[in-house]
Amino acid sequence: MNSAKLAARFGLVAATTGMLTACESGGPDPILSLTGSIAPVETAADQRARSVEIAARSDSLAISTIHGETDSPVPSLQNVTLLSDPSDCSGTPPRCTATEPHTRIPLTLSLGSFVRNLEADLDSQEAVLTKGGITLTDGRGGRYGPTYRQYGAWMDHSGFYVLTGARQQEVVAGATISITLRGTVAGGALAGSRPATSATWQGVMTGTPATEDGILQGDATLTYDMASHTLDASFTDIVDLGRNAAHTVSEAGFADVPVAADGTFGDGVVGNLVRGGFKGPGHEEAAGVFEQHGIIGAFGTKRQ
Repeated sequence: MNSAKLAARFGLVAATTGMLTACESGGPDPILSLTGSIAPVETAADQRARSVEIAARSDSLAISTIHGETDSPVPSLQNVTLLSDPSDCSGTPPRCTATEPHTRIPLTLSLGSFVRNLEADLDSQEAVLTKGGITLTDGRGGRYGPTYRQYGAWMDHSGFYVLTGARQQEVVAGATISITLRGTVAGGALAGSRPATSATWQGVMTGTPATEDGILQGDATLTYDMASHTLDASFTDIVDLGRNAAHTVSEAGFADVPVAADGTFGDGVVGNLVRGGFKGPGHEEAAGVFEQHGIIGAFGTKRQ
C-alpha cells in the first residue's frame, strides 16, 4: 500500500449549513421558485443541535464513489476516483473509507468526525430552503479550503449531503500535490428491519456532476413493495442551482432494488448504483446515495 494517505476526513455533522445567495436585489428568491420550495422553517442552529444527537445514535452510513482532480504533472495522477463498498464501513458512529485503486490513497468519511469542532468547520453556514418538511442547508469554506461546499440536511433520524470542492495536500510519489474532491454521504439511525407494509417516502435529493463541482437539487421518491421486499427510487426535476436552470439530466431512477432484513438497500455498480437504508424506529425516514447519468447524489425522504 502506498504510504501516502489523504488525511481529509469529512463528517455529516459538519455538513449542516451555509449560504446560497440567490437574489441581492430584494426580489423573489429564484432558488425557491426554481425548486418549488419555501423559505426555511428552521435555522442552522436548529440543525446543528439536532445533528449532534443523531450522530451519537447513528449506526449506518452510505457513501458514493468519490471523484476529483489534482495539480500533479503526472497524467495518471491528474484525475482520481476513490471507490468504496458497503463492506468498507464499520463502527458506531460508523465511518467509511474510499480508496483510489492505483495510488491506494484513502479518504475516510464519518458521521461523528466533526461533532467536537462543529463551529470551526465552516466559514459560513445558513439554512436555505424547505421542501417537503426538509430544510436544506449550505456550508462553505473552512478547514477544507475556500472552494468547499456542502449542501443537504439533517432530518430527525438521518442526514444526507453532497460535498464539493474539498481541497487537501498530500505527498504522492515523492511530490506534494493538491487534491480537490467531491462526493455524497448519507447516514443515521437504522430502523433495523424492513417496513411492515408497502409505503411511499418523499423528499429531496442533492448532488453534483461527477466530473466538476456544482450543486444540484431535485425531488426524491421511494416506493416500497412489501410482497417483493424491493423498492423503486426516482429522482426528478433535477436543477442546477449555480446556473438557476434545469440540469442537463433532469431525472434518474432505479427499479426493484432489494431491501435487506435490517432495512438497508442497495443495487448497481460504480456509476450506476443506489445505497441507503430506512431510518427511525418506525421507518419514518429513508436516506442514501446514488450515481447515475454522470450525477452523484444524496437523498433524504419522509414516509407519507
